[in-house]
Amino acid sequence: MRFAPPPLRPGRPVKILYAFDRPLPNTGADTEQVVNTLAALARRGHRVELLIPGPETGPGDAAAIRAFYQVRGDVVVHLLQQRHRGIRGIEKWSHALRAPQHAAVGQADLVYTRNLPGAWSFLRAGRRVVYEHFRPWGDQFPPLQPFLRAILRHPNLAGAIFHSRHTLESYRRIGVPDERMLVAHNGWDPSRIEPRLTRAEARARLGLEPNRFTVVYSGRMNARKGLDIILAAAREAPDLAFVLVGSEGEGPIEAHARSLANVRVVPWQKFTDLAPWLFAADVLIVPPSLAPLQRHGNTVLPLKLYLYLAAGRVILAPVAPDTAELLTDDVNALLVPAGDSAATIRTLRALAADPARAARLSAGSLHTAQGLTWDARAELIERFLLERLAAAPAAAPSAGPWTPRRWAGDVGRWLIRR
Repeated sequence: MRFAPPPLRPGRPVKILYAFDRPLPNTGADTEQVVNTLAALARRGHRVELLIPGPETGPGDAAAIRAFYQVRGDVVVHLLQQRHRGIRGIEKWSHALRAPQHAAVGQADLVYTRNLPGAWSFLRAGRRVVYEHFRPWGDQFPPLQPFLRAILRHPNLAGAIFHSRHTLESYRRIGVPDERMLVAHNGWDPSRIEPRLTRAEARARLGLEPNRFTVVYSGRMNARKGLDIILAAAREAPDLAFVLVGSEGEGPIEAHARSLANVRVVPWQKFTDLAPWLFAADVLIVPPSLAPLQRHGNTVLPLKLYLYLAAGRVILAPVAPDTAELLTDDVNALLVPAGDSAATIRTLRALAADPARAARLSAGSLHTAQGLTWDARAELIERFLLERLAAAPAAAPSAGPWTPRRWAGDVGRWLIRR
């Protein structure tokens, strides 16, 4: 027997169960995004619960998760015994297929997930679901388009939340109605960048050269992030200092970086410990490469960008369709052609010679950050969900712009590119 969820009564807090298919805590940016979103929704008074894989089925350690991610907000944690560990695709499907039977699901007004198999499984079980993701799956993997349409056009799909307009447009192209979709950019937590430090204070604390022009990167260190462009720039510009924060071991990027005298590699930092490294920078850099967006598809409006903006330092980033939603060249950032290390070096050297421009761009980045906190995001999501949940589930929408013929063309072009 399938559950038929009623409309939500106005004024009552929403009971949200977030089904996530990775154990917590860990250092993945997706986990940081999930925990901060849930904590912010909890701070708005909603009953928020989290269902994650664990060594056995039972209660999870919410305090340990809060401490690791340094967040405030009461979230109840449930564990569902993890199976098939080490085979990622099977792990996702195993969690998705078993999660609807967990006792906590029956008490929720809404199941929230970023796992496509999970969304499908909960919808089949008759639950109201909100799906959130950053990837434009239909563009990146066109064979998925019918599956995506079945999920995002399902009568019990309360809504779909995307981290960028760039991603939302890909779902509009496959016929997901606008009223079901929301762009909710990610955010930052003001408590993580307190106390604010001057550049001189931060460098003295971290042992960095006080007067050398310094470029800082924060994030994962692998080739998929486009760090080859940063290292190429460092190799050709020994007058500039580069600091790469976020190493979790010794890999090819670390080995290459350590061969360059002007590059410093720093281990992954706890969230509040990261702020001094950002304040120490003259420039905070998003690798000027489109590979993370176009080739690997694993980065759309990277999470680091929000803390970069909040730090109030000059940001250098590639000209790209996703970052264009937040960054404007010579207003709150410097944008360079993707893959062009020579242009990157020229831009950095020109900025080093123009302190007044650097101060103006720093102020621009800080101004942009003001409306992009996690709490502001939670308020936006709350309004969207209350509106969607107040209405009874609707019939499937009309066909929209998608057709099987268009889909076949997308798949054919995708196969040729591969």
